[in-house]
Amino acid sequence: MLVSHIIHNQNKALLDFSRTLKIYPNHTLTLVRRGQIYYSMQRYEDALQDFDRAIQLDPNFIQAFALRGETYRLMQRYHDALRDFNRAIALQPNFEWAIASRGQIYHSMQHYDEALQDFNRAIKINSNLDWVLASRGQTYQFMQSYKQALPDFDRAIKLNPGNAWALAGRGETYRLLQRYKQALKDFDCAIALNPNYAWALVTRGEVYLMLKRYKNALADFHNAVELESNNDWCLYVRALAYQALKQPEKARLDLASAVQLAKEHYKQNSQDWHNTFNLALYYLAVDYTPTAEQIYRYALSQGASLECIHEAIRDLDDFLTIFPNHIHAQSLRQLLQSALSTENRELR
Repeated sequence: MLVSHIIHNQNKALLDFSRTLKIYPNHTLTLVRRGQIYYSMQRYEDALQDFDRAIQLDPNFIQAFALRGETYRLMQRYHDALRDFNRAIALQPNFEWAIASRGQIYHSMQHYDEALQDFNRAIKINSNLDWVLASRGQTYQFMQSYKQALPDFDRAIKLNPGNAWALAGRGETYRLLQRYKQALKDFDCAIALNPNYAWALVTRGEVYLMLKRYKNALADFHNAVELESNNDWCLYVRALAYQALKQPEKARLDLASAVQLAKEHYKQNSQDWHNTFNLALYYLAVDYTPTAEQIYRYALSQGASLECIHEAIRDLDDFLTIFPNHIHAQSLRQLLQSALSTENRELR
């Protein structure tokens, strides 16, 4: 009922703004407001047309630049987004929302130092923005600076206890620190706030895997797969739970689906290192070890980022927690660790 009410209100607002624009086609504020409605409905191309028109009419319309930048960000057109946020910030240097949103773009581009600079700047302007604190915490987490990440998540959650994303972010940090009981508490809270939070469900399931609570893990993975049936990682971790519970046929079906999904993406972009390392791991899980090793070596030879190599090692560590005697997983982990050590020496 609530969703249909929201959609009805959005459609009514669109009709009202469109009527106004028929009478006053150059009314910039109405163009921006209609663009915001299109944006909220994920009709991004329509939103861009309205923001473009508003900016054409008023080249100094700060809000239009910022909203167009945010639209580009959600479309993953990061360079276009940066250009717009740079313009908005140049026009209004203390526009903390634009500064922090630009930080999120830098984070998505894996430019973590630039992201931290923007988050620091936004927090200096307004220290009570829970989403900015959580964003900085996530950036520290991706940089493996977990001791710096936790205070940011703590502060964000204190400011807004209902921020499920911040709770899940802190839970993930605890998971990476192998502080599993604390991780579970945070994921429990995040999922209670948002029962359809697929990422939190699958990550809590991974915590259960590490704790050998395989039935609990399986329940979370079932729910996550129902929400995101084409999520190859969800299928992979559910397969691990099936393997641990001695249900090999169900595990085989999930792994086959995971391989197929990741393989399709690999064909489109073999240098999406996150997906490429996942595909190698899936082949390892189905005992196609030569193929797994070939893909791992390809990623290493083509300059996969240190962050992705670290993540791939963590994923192998988790695999080995469940299957500690898996010789091929041990060997491939050694391969990645050796490459990582070489990279670190060359950077010194």
